Amino acid sequence: MIVFALILVLPTISAKAATDSLGYEYEIKTANQIDYEDGNFFISLLSGDPLSEDALYAVYENSELEKYEASINNPIKTDMIRAAALPTKFSEFYSGSKWNTRNDGVTLSLNPKKAAWAKNPSPIVQAHYEKTRWDVVYNKHKKDKQWKNTASMKAQLKCHAETVRGIKNPWNIEPWRTTSNYAKVLRKACNPPVGY
Repeated sequence: MIVFALILVLPTISAKAATDSLGYEYEIKTANQIDYEDGNFFISLLSGDPLSEDALYAVYENSELEKYEASINNPIKTDMIRAAALPTKFSEFYSGSKWNTRNDGVTLSLNPKKAAWAKNPSPIVQAHYEKTRWDVVYNKHKKDKQWKNTASMKAQLKCHAETVRGIKNPWNIEPWRTTSNYAKVLRKACNPPVGY
């Protein structure tokens, strides 16, 4: 019975798997299928409007990104050379950050620079970029007493970079929000209510 069930599931999984032009594996998912509670991964918009339910994303597991990052020191392809020049420090992405208490709760206010919403045409380079942009925030603030609900904060940060970009400053990501499904975060303009 279990073998039969696995046979039925495998074609669905393999239909979503893909390999980019540099040989790195990713899954193709819609925003509804992306939940940041499901693991350590980073996404790159492949096609469509990021606010559309039909938009497709390349979802790279952190292990694939680690392989890619190891190859940056020995660049062979143009994409790798461009990636090596991408920002790596908090100060290159943000001019500052601070915790604020508002009527609705505590927020981490990030003041983004243009680098915080920049795009790269290569999905693996963009995913690497997304990872670095997240890591500098996480590493700077993860030990703060206000920090919690990491998966939701990661989804909120991605949403701000993808949708409001340079229109809104600061970007506010709230640790009291619990929603980590990317489609739900997008639907509520990066600010989903608790329990949504």
